[in-house]
Amino acid sequence: MRFRHVPQGRTHARLASSPREAVSVVSWNDERLLPEGDDNVPSGRYRREVAASSRPTYWQDWAVPAVLFIAAQYEIWFPGVANGSGPRLAFSVVAALSAALLLLRRRRALTAALVISALMVAPMALGWFIESTSMVLMLGVSLFAAGRYAPRPAAYVAVPATALVVLLSATVDPVQGSFSDAATWSLNTVWVFALGAAFRHERVLRDKAATAAAAASRAEAAEERVRVARELHDVLTHSLSVVVIQAEVADTYLDSDPDLARQAVRRVADTARDALRDTRRMVGVLRSPGEVEPGPTALGVADVPALVERTRESGLPVTLEVSGDLPTLTAQGTAAAYRVVQESLTNVLKHAAQAPTRVLLAAGDGGVVIDVWDDGTLLHPSPSSTGVGLVGMRERVRSCGGELSCGPGTHGGFWVRAVLPAAADPR
Repeated sequence: MRFRHVPQGRTHARLASSPREAVSVVSWNDERLLPEGDDNVPSGRYRREVAASSRPTYWQDWAVPAVLFIAAQYEIWFPGVANGSGPRLAFSVVAALSAALLLLRRRRALTAALVISALMVAPMALGWFIESTSMVLMLGVSLFAAGRYAPRPAAYVAVPATALVVLLSATVDPVQGSFSDAATWSLNTVWVFALGAAFRHERVLRDKAATAAAAASRAEAAEERVRVARELHDVLTHSLSVVVIQAEVADTYLDSDPDLARQAVRRVADTARDALRDTRRMVGVLRSPGEVEPGPTALGVADVPALVERTRESGLPVTLEVSGDLPTLTAQGTAAAYRVVQESLTNVLKHAAQAPTRVLLAAGDGGVVIDVWDDGTLLHPSPSSTGVGLVGMRERVRSCGGELSCGPGTHGGFWVRAVLPAAADPR
């Protein structure tokens, strides 16, 4: 698997290199480069350690050890800089090995901390000591790295190991003071480790926030795709149903009534143009926000009379009744009202031939009540039908806080009722 570096805090998606490999999302920051969803990568608290072991080396990784190594060599070899006893070459080797181990502080943090502690103890076991600030800083850096990068709970071993170095120094260094003073100084290992652990926790929280944001973004994109698919279904099924009926009319009356056939052909063209325009508008939302072309205002309750008139011209005997003053709906609600009527009439065209149909819009139940029913022979009488149209209507109505019910009529045919809540009073 190959990775491509992306800026910190962002995600990069690439296509899989084989059919077996799914789309891989790679998250990058200054501590890890990790393929999300890889079965070969452990999950949970060990993902960070696996990622840290495979990260590339940067100048920060070697700059700190290099500076401390040079400073330690200066303290060791220049007379009067650091007091001590024992061969200077031994301390020089210890400093060099400790600096080299610091290069592994991100990949093998616990190993580096324990080995550096052991290197510091080795001269003390022989009664040698040196007062080198740089070597103390090496020990502190390794402890901090263990708190930040080492796996839990093994990382906690680094605290007593480092504290032991401080305590043993009191037995060989006369300047160090009493053992009680050394014990007090050893408590510094706790806050150094805790500081590294705090950085680790901050990164975990940041990663969780990034993961949650990515999940929310994917959910929003999926919801938008469902919405577009629902809109396309409504537009295309209604338009194609009208086109089929008008094409059959044109074919039937082409010889006996050419004028009627030409009218049917014109309706086919008009319906196709309307469907094409609506399709272009809806597909535009799939583009990036800056590229979406301006489209017409979404259709709503005010467009229902025109919809019913076009459906009547296509050959379906449908009537519309508006009872009372309809309350104002939200933008989502008025679009849902239009689509419910459109889908209901489309289902009549598809499943009930030219059955007489009635559409009623009325105020009630704190909003607008829409009733559509026909007197035809129903081909699919089950109210729990899994058809895309009915499912889409339910989803659309529920998304704006309404309710939809449907089923076979008591005297035949099929009925659909949608109750859409009115918009909140801005006052």
